Amino acid sequence: MIRHAAAINNRFYEELGERWYEDNRHPIALLRAETKTRVAYIERVLSSTAPARARILDLGCGGGLIAIPLAVRGYDVKGIDTSENSLAVARSHVPEGVKISFACDDVYRLHDEARTYDAVLMMDLLEHLEDPQTAIAQASRVLKSGGTMVFHTFNRNIFSYLLAVKGIEVLCPEAPENLHVYELFIKPSELRRLCARAGLKAREFVGIRPRFFTEAFFSTLIKHAVHPDFEFQFTRSTLVGYLGYAIKTAPA
Repeated sequence: MIRHAAAINNRFYEELGERWYEDNRHPIALLRAETKTRVAYIERVLSSTAPARARILDLGCGGGLIAIPLAVRGYDVKGIDTSENSLAVARSHVPEGVKISFACDDVYRLHDEARTYDAVLMMDLLEHLEDPQTAIAQASRVLKSGGTMVFHTFNRNIFSYLLAVKGIEVLCPEAPENLHVYELFIKPSELRRLCARAGLKAREFVGIRPRFFTEAFFSTLIKHAVHPDFEFQFTRSTLVGYLGYAIKTAPA
């Protein structure tokens, strides 16, 4: 499944530097605010699908927003990304004594051996890829039999366009051009088929959205700066952003 659309802008990650952890006017602040909810979901899924000290590969780990908290919790984590600068930031934020590794690698051509990991994460990644099928196939290849792929991405409809494209531009005026490209969003039904072709069985889709009508939400909307207490929550609706997981059921 190779999708042709306006070129997605993945170059800006090389320029973020400490904005990964400190900026509140760039959309990366929304990603940072979402981390707590995403990590909670990953832990819930892995508690029933993976060993206690699961070996995890975080694809497109960026500045380590998810990889590092999971390593702190005792998981054996490796994060990969194509942005060397983002990886440098991630390494600089690893707490003393926490074991974690980072490497520059391509999600289309992973260097890891087959059947290496208990879990692979594809968080906020699929909507940045023109060929998600190849990336999912690579994720499946490095998963052990019965391993878990956990994902987050965006649905494709008018609501996701208004919120995940235009809405982010309103909340964060410093958003880079083509941060999200609507045509690269993936419907849950499409993702289910992509997983099946790679020997993965999708087990769950759960919606995630900002917590509206709070002081932090209105402050963010008015000041165009993400409030420190801005939060996300789970929802039954997968119309915009959604999380989920799939289990490896066949060789890939």
